[in-house]
Amino acid sequence: MGPSLVVERLEFLRDGIWRVRSFTSLVTFLVGHSNAGKSTAIEALLYPLGLTTARIMPEVRSCQKIRLTFRVAGTRWQATRKGAEPYARVLIKNLDDENDIGRPLPVTSSSGETTAGAFVQDLLGLPAASRGSARLTLDTLYGTVMALRQTTIASAFLGGMKGKERVLTLEVILGLWSEALASLERDASEAESQHRAAQTALSQFKRLRDTGALADPEATRQEHRQKEREHKAAAEAAQAASVLLSSSVGEHGRLVALHRAAEQQRRKAAKQAEDARARFDRITADLARAEGVISGLLSTPPMECVGCGQGLPVREPGQCRQCGQAVHGSEDRREKQVAAARAKADRLRLDLKGLQEAVAGAERASGAAEEAAAHAHAQRDAYERDHLAPARQAAQQAEKEAFGLSRDVAQLKKQIDNADYLKAQALAITAAKERMKAAQAARDAAKAADEVRRKEVTGRWSEFFLRRLQQINPAVEAAFIDPADFTTRVKERNEADKSFDDSSVGGSPKAVTNIALLLALRDLGRVDAQVRVPPLLIIDSPLSGLGSTGLDQETSLRLIDTLFSIAADAATDGYGCQIIAATNDPLPRDYSEVREIHLDAGNRFFDHAPSAA
Repeated sequence: MGPSLVVERLEFLRDGIWRVRSFTSLVTFLVGHSNAGKSTAIEALLYPLGLTTARIMPEVRSCQKIRLTFRVAGTRWQATRKGAEPYARVLIKNLDDENDIGRPLPVTSSSGETTAGAFVQDLLGLPAASRGSARLTLDTLYGTVMALRQTTIASAFLGGMKGKERVLTLEVILGLWSEALASLERDASEAESQHRAAQTALSQFKRLRDTGALADPEATRQEHRQKEREHKAAAEAAQAASVLLSSSVGEHGRLVALHRAAEQQRRKAAKQAEDARARFDRITADLARAEGVISGLLSTPPMECVGCGQGLPVREPGQCRQCGQAVHGSEDRREKQVAAARAKADRLRLDLKGLQEAVAGAERASGAAEEAAAHAHAQRDAYERDHLAPARQAAQQAEKEAFGLSRDVAQLKKQIDNADYLKAQALAITAAKERMKAAQAARDAAKAADEVRRKEVTGRWSEFFLRRLQQINPAVEAAFIDPADFTTRVKERNEADKSFDDSSVGGSPKAVTNIALLLALRDLGRVDAQVRVPPLLIIDSPLSGLGSTGLDQETSLRLIDTLFSIAADAATDGYGCQIIAATNDPLPRDYSEVREIHLDAGNRFFDHAPSAA
């Protein structure tokens, strides 16, 4: 049997107050009418361990934290989990280790981190087994062999777990699963898949060949050789065109540079000519103004007064006609102004003559630069039109032809490979078949050895199953557990044997089968060291479908006595199988070894639990 698993106490923090429910006896019954909160308590019992399939009722969500104290093989552990966050981390702590501060473990993990459920599963000595999509987890273990839920106990075989998961879980529990056998099964399955894939590919190829979709192999080879020659010639032509294009691009670049330099010189000469013409125009204007001044000075002196307009009197020589005063100096002031104006005009005429030559030179240089720039532009465009563009087009066309031929060569090569496919694929199928046979032989040899053990184990399990059934229902004559999928067949007096699904739609036959099967599994664990079943059984309403009078009442009494008997048998490490159950009615008599927790509207499991010490 697996190491003992004993629940000691369940604590929960609500409104800042820790409350506790203790499980001081190996047999504990939660007793109360429907809707008293029994199932809520049962579902929450192992929730702190990291279960994901437990139903989170409002009473659980209202708890800030839920904490479970339990023992595994005598070592005390504590698991704490938030009630309102179903996927929050679980803090697991070894209470027997004073230095253990606890380890926070995730409920689920996509990064390979160990989950809380996997940690507990490892404590119970159960490997992380898998087969295909089926995985052994704490949840599948809980739903298959550790707990019977109220909703399924009287209607679904072992909690209604999927067949593959149920079989894998029971194989691990019974010690029938091994990594070596699982590896051989995977190898055989992979080899079978590869063989089927090879055969399918060959069949598809033959269908294409038969429909004419594949060409004649020899004709394809000849065409391939011809295309290779054409591709070689095209590649050489493309290379030559590329060289010519590179040369043309270089020459075109030189012409572009020459045009750029000529254009720059043109702009410079035009600017110089424009500046020379501007200076010429400015000096021309200055000369015109100077000549105007001279003309004004040489005109007839005014004969009227500038003030009143009356005629000026005749003056003596040497006197000013306007004011009558003597003219200062030996020269007339007006003569001096005329001489100065004429000197300025002469200087401007001299400057203008020089500027005329500069303007003419600048305009000639500008015209020459204009012609040089136009010539460079024409050379550039002509080269681009007559040499560069044709070279580029030729290179592109040659590259396109070479690429097209390379694609044709590749396609023809693929067709040649396909033409040789039949022979190669026949060899591949033969090799795959040999690998498949070898893998199957290794798997079958291991399974043959496993079958012996499987039949022995299920045979002994069937014996215990029959005994437990007869304890509860003496009318049972025979019981059998199928070694392949662990389903059951039960025969009562004067009736044909029935599978679980063939039993009554609801009620005691199915509930009794489920309970007896799990009790028998624990019986088997006590005599077979390879059976690793946890000696803890949680049952929600074991009396489901059983009445309180007549035969049903007698069956109920025998069922309760059977549960007590399994708890009395100690496991290898000294602890008995702990039974935690829920029932609507009080037990029919007092049992000294049983602790009853009565629940009703005034004493609900969560709301009215005593405060933790």
